[in-house]
Amino acid sequence: MKPKVIDGGEELDVAAPRCFCGKIARLQTSWTEANPLRRFHVCPNSSGRRKKGCGFFVWVDVEFPPREKALVSWLLRRLKELEKDVGRRQSIERKLMGWLILSWGLAMLLFFWQFL
Repeated sequence: MKPKVIDGGEELDVAAPRCFCGKIARLQTSWTEANPLRRFHVCPNSSGRRKKGCGFFVWVDVEFPPREKALVSWLLRRLKELEKDVGRRQSIERKLMGWLILSWGLAMLLFFWQFL
């Protein structure tokens, strides 16, 4: 049975190739600047650069033209920058919320202390 792949909202029948080990190759997406968002099949026994499995590797997508590749790379870098910025701002927000709660607690303590 062929696995179903969704591509641009359209469901396609794609036969996953078998690697040199005889297993069904795993479909992955490249997140490198050299090949942003390109899909490829790789041996399921591989796990990154250190363990290559049987060495099976084949691109599924065609390479982007240079202008589009540069644009996608820039967008991915910008996304990472924005995610870091959101993380920094959330950290600041948590600290400020802690100080706000502490200050309200102290204000309540002082308010009730005057009635003792």
